[in-house]
Amino acid sequence: MSATRVVFTAILLVGLLTGGLVFAEKVEKSPGYFDLNWIKIPDGADEIQDIDLKAALKGLAAEARESGDDEFAELLSLVKSVRVKGFSLDKDSAKETEQSVQKVQNMLKDQGWDSMIYLKDDGEIVNVTTKSVDGKMVGVTAVVYEPGDAVVFVNVVGNLNLGTLLNLAHNFDEDDFVDVLGDFQNYDDD
Repeated sequence: MSATRVVFTAILLVGLLTGGLVFAEKVEKSPGYFDLNWIKIPDGADEIQDIDLKAALKGLAAEARESGDDEFAELLSLVKSVRVKGFSLDKDSAKETEQSVQKVQNMLKDQGWDSMIYLKDDGEIVNVTTKSVDGKMVGVTAVVYEPGDAVVFVNVVGNLNLGTLLNLAHNFDEDDFVDVLGDFQNYDDD
């Protein structure tokens, strides 16, 4: 499903570009936080993305301010956390993963998350939900599930402005994205 890949790429790009800035309050107490830690990555997964961006982007935000990139610095100041958990599937993990996807979707519904995007095609699911408090978006959670292939869960927490996030993601081309990922590695090494 090409829509699955497009939506996943956009969500992952937004998530990686907006990274997790650590604030005084614990992110786990934020209403936009959705716990992904309980989701088990199967032993047989060939491809794994387990990303929890926080402290590495402090340096990136400071660099953006110093270089005069006010839009990027502003965006980073709005985001508290980005968590991405994804993995490939094998036949042994199919049932457990399907149950995890259903459990996440039920939990999001029970916890009052609002559906923004829901696509289903031949068992493949893309579900993007938002959490708002007093009319302000404080969280985005996405599930992208391709039975027999892969699953990805994403949670972004903060004082989110979807228009700003999408505008920033739109302004990055692939080479810029690779450069930003390289910066993450440089900050982690410090």
